[in-house]
Amino acid sequence: MNLKKAYPNYFWIIPLVIYTVIFILPSIMGLLFSFTNWTIYSPVKTFSGLDNYKNLLNDNMFRIGIKNTIAFTVFTTILKTVVGFALAIALNVKLRTKNLLRTVFYLPTIFSGLIIGVIFKSILMPNNGLLNVFLSFFGPALGANDWLGQPSTAMFSVILVEIWRGAGFCMVVLLAGLQGISTEYYEAATIDGANGWQKFKLITTPLMLPTLNTVISLNVIGGLKVFDIIIALTKGGPGLSTEVLSTTVYKYLGNGAMGTGSAANMCLTIFVILVFALVNGGLAKLEVDQ
Repeated sequence: MNLKKAYPNYFWIIPLVIYTVIFILPSIMGLLFSFTNWTIYSPVKTFSGLDNYKNLLNDNMFRIGIKNTIAFTVFTTILKTVVGFALAIALNVKLRTKNLLRTVFYLPTIFSGLIIGVIFKSILMPNNGLLNVFLSFFGPALGANDWLGQPSTAMFSVILVEIWRGAGFCMVVLLAGLQGISTEYYEAATIDGANGWQKFKLITTPLMLPTLNTVISLNVIGGLKVFDIIIALTKGGPGLSTEVLSTTVYKYLGNGAMGTGSAANMCLTIFVILVFALVNGGLAKLEVDQ
């Protein structure tokens, strides 16, 4: 095979057409629909300007969705990264069972969010859920919690489930970054008398910043777009305590408000792009070259 032979120019046409049909055209159509008053009850689509966006700003569900989305993203990103980093460091040693443990911790990542949501919904049931049954051995009052049915604990429970699901992925990515750091740095630091904390602070952390940037950026995007785990566990309830932007868009479209739903979806898209650009750009400035 001649690697120097250039591919014909028409090779890029088919992927471009597929990408345009699947991604570009729907995005453009969604943007256009967001400026109309289109509903499923009225087939006529008339231009309404920025009315949908103005209505969203005055909609309590949308405002709470933004607040909950930010809270979910911040807590899950920080905790998944911290837990994943701790697991990566713990399993980056000569341990006989390290491959088995890596597999066990990574395993939740491969399952669908909907499947995980269904499983944990049964575990967190108020009456005979596995968690309450376990806690009841330490006292009847401890086993009488409605984890997903109370506004005070619903978001907390969803966040913990997401951390359980995503920490293993963070571990794998961060473990790859740790294994990419040359041992010569640590050997030189040992000769200079550095202890474990100093090695972690002055060698591991700075050289792991590019990998941390990747992990944090992916977690931020995933957190802002979260949908499956929320729908499976709480559907945005109780009340609006776990309502996020994706479930808000889903409910608008499900109720037939196609124009408002398109506007909410555009707001979500812009929000994700802006936050990702800010986070990624800020972290990129902290990176150092090995």
